[in-house]
Amino acid sequence: MRVWKAGAAYFGLVFAAGFLLGPVREFWAIPMFGATGGLLLEAVVIVPVIVLAARWCADRFSVEGTGERLRMGAAAFVLLLAAELAGSMLLRGMSVGAYFMRFGSAPGAISLALFVLFAAMPAVIRIFDRARDA
Repeated sequence: MRVWKAGAAYFGLVFAAGFLLGPVREFWAIPMFGATGGLLLEAVVIVPVIVLAARWCADRFSVEGTGERLRMGAAAFVLLLAAELAGSMLLRGMSVGAYFMRFGSAPGAISLALFVLFAAMPAVIRIFDRARDA
């Protein structure tokens, strides 16, 4: 249960940060730098948030093993995908197919890479910490 709680907390922290950054990206960065540039600027901010949130949630909920960390990331990823899909459908009027088709563009590929990084980060931190401590 603590793995799922950690995943939910991890999702909540990163989603909240993304929710705050979204208007900045949409109304300032994209008009100024284009869709790809705007998303890359957001990534510069969100990647450290992902790292810090993954570490904090894993520590806070005592998620120790690499397998548990992978499950924590998977739980957070499922919640993120559901929230992103629901938001795209409700706020942008996109269909499920249109949502997944956007991953074929450059900004979509960047988003997909960030989603994968988000899902993997709890385990990645564990692997790097173990290598450092060895």
